[in-house]
Amino acid sequence: MHARIAVVALVALSLCGCVAVPPPGPTDADIADFNQTLLDRTWARTGLDGIADRPEASAGKPLDEDSWSRAMGECMSDKGITSFGTSYSAEAGFEFVQVSGAEAPTIADQFIFYSCVAAHPLVPSRMFEALSDEQLDYIYDYYQSWLIPCAVMQGYSFSDVPTRTEFKALAGQWSPYYSVDIAISGADYEELERVCGAERPSLY
Repeated sequence: MHARIAVVALVALSLCGCVAVPPPGPTDADIADFNQTLLDRTWARTGLDGIADRPEASAGKPLDEDSWSRAMGECMSDKGITSFGTSYSAEAGFEFVQVSGAEAPTIADQFIFYSCVAAHPLVPSRMFEALSDEQLDYIYDYYQSWLIPCAVMQGYSFSDVPTRTEFKALAGQWSPYYSVDIAISGADYEELERVCGAERPSLY
């Protein structure tokens, strides 16, 4: 087993063209683009396009996640909605979801929800992450030149790997470890990570 790991390491290192030093993080313009994309996807999920005029986005200072959550709660409460749920994904943005025991959000509720989201830009961090094009390239190169080849040599396969353009459109929200053709157990995941390395290269 140790010999196999050594061979994997040698092959992968010979393939890896990754830059030794991670590229710079997102600029203010990248963060603005992140928020605009977030709003575009959130608006699309409301079902309001063609029904109501879209509220303008605030140009205010982006809030961190904790401050954003408080501001959203206050904004919704001020408009008469005290019980609401929010889901998020890179592909769909924010979505107003029904909470247990409550009626499904109406069109008016969706409009209020979007208005509050538009009024409060967000600082990307933790779950809400903005990455520069250079960082996305860096991650993608790591996957293509190291992580995927290493996992394949461990007996795993991948039938649906995004292109570089698709990976960027997903804002980097794709990982080989969660995309193997056959689901792996927690123990297998830990072993694969031990042999092939971290799910994502360090950026900071």
